[in-house]
Amino acid sequence: MKIPKREEGQGLVEYALLLVLVAIVIIGILTVLGSSVMVVYAKVIAGLHGQTITGQGTEAVVTGYDSKILQGTGGCSGTVSNISFVGLEDGDLLESGSVTVKIYVDGALVNTLSGKTNSSGMGTLAGPYSVSGGSGCHVQVVGG
Repeated sequence: MKIPKREEGQGLVEYALLLVLVAIVIIGILTVLGSSVMVVYAKVIAGLHGQTITGQGTEAVVTGYDSKILQGTGGCSGTVSNISFVGLEDGDLLESGSVTVKIYVDGALVNTLSGKTNSSGMGTLAGPYSVSGGSGCHVQVVGG
């Protein structure tokens, strides 16, 4: 069967229009549910790290950080930087607020930091922050 010249590429154009429609629908859904998705994301990350979210008061969920720790003769020492976190207030996103982040080395608290969230409920502490202590050099950064 021969396709007339004027209909060549019609399927590709229809496919492109369908993809644009799907993208618009997804953008609309994320705009409406964006904060809910972020809260669920924060709760999942907290659960994976063993942190319990009570949904009461101000809480922080650390979503990532960089650490450079070396073991020396006197124990461990190094830095922690680029701490990213999500702030929660009574179970909802904490927009433009303050949270506490704690750094532990081998289970011992070595530093307590204060950070601010942006209008999306997220924040970053660039650092670097010096840490030392312990002998196993296991660093853990958690929301306070």
